[in-house]
Amino acid sequence: MGHTQVTRHKTKFRMLNYCLLPIACCLLLSSCFKEKTIAPPNNQGHGETAVIEMGPDYNDQFFYSLATNSVLSRNSRFVYDLMFDCDANKFNIWLNTAKFMSVMRTGKTDLDSVLLSDTLTGEWHYELGEFNVDSNAIGKWWDTLSGQPTSAGQVYLIQMGIDNDGNPLGFIKMKVNNFYGTSYSVTYSDFISPPKTIAVQKDDSRNYRYLSFAGNGSLADGVEPAKTDWDLCFTRYSVIFYDPYYLPYEVTGALHNPSKVQAYMDSTVNFDSMTITNFNVARLQTRRDAVGYDWKRYELGDYTAKPWYTYFIKSGDDKFYKLRFLDFKKNGVKGYPTFEFYQL
Repeated sequence: MGHTQVTRHKTKFRMLNYCLLPIACCLLLSSCFKEKTIAPPNNQGHGETAVIEMGPDYNDQFFYSLATNSVLSRNSRFVYDLMFDCDANKFNIWLNTAKFMSVMRTGKTDLDSVLLSDTLTGEWHYELGEFNVDSNAIGKWWDTLSGQPTSAGQVYLIQMGIDNDGNPLGFIKMKVNNFYGTSYSVTYSDFISPPKTIAVQKDDSRNYRYLSFAGNGSLADGVEPAKTDWDLCFTRYSVIFYDPYYLPYEVTGALHNPSKVQAYMDSTVNFDSMTITNFNVARLQTRRDAVGYDWKRYELGDYTAKPWYTYFIKSGDDKFYKLRFLDFKKNGVKGYPTFEFYQL
């Protein structure tokens, strides 16, 4: 699938007054970050810009590294259906929110007893971009969790999302058989072909393993780079609007790496004057859409960025950034998030 072209250049040299900070401020920051010294990076005072070339159809998703200002992986948002937690202590299964998928918990345990007519009743749950365990669409698929989970055997109806033209992609019924050692086992059917069973082995170098129901079922291992390498994923994802009524909706934005990155937004301080002293670790959010989509707005048929929204990003133990979006278009065409950032 190849890497995207990322526009990269150095902005006007700006010298942050890091070395002039009072000693008291340094001691305060040191205590906040578990006594880890925040050393000035080699590019102190220099900014970088990037353009993520999603295009107007938002067909692909992009895994991006701030440290290298580069896209590490680009792939179609349609190449997988489920994401399986790889963390040794996590066992959640997530829908591909980029496809606008949803799931119904049938309460049944016999796969054969679940029919297409069951899709007409029940409550559908969408996978939201925040990736909060409490709002996980499939929910808790196990009965007990004593070291390893034991499956409740419930059958799930999965609405496979929509294509770029809004056409539905059909239904799958699925149950989680169990978790054995370091591997999930799921059985599924498209209501036409005989059921298939597939094992999904955890990989501790990744946040998730990705499963596609297409064909005979397969693991899509080229989706996510190593979890130590990337910071932001630019993609489509689902949200729920509640005003004036309940409305599941697709948006385009940035989700962050759940094992490495935390972030928050501040619109009260001028971007150019912000330094490490403005970084408030108490405000950092773990929800994956802390950067999200709200850095742009849509008015009168046009997109404009909100450059007064500054995103503070903590990446790993010792990298801190300020970032703002400058545009969502290139040559008048939507789908090109453009941003600048500085390492603090």
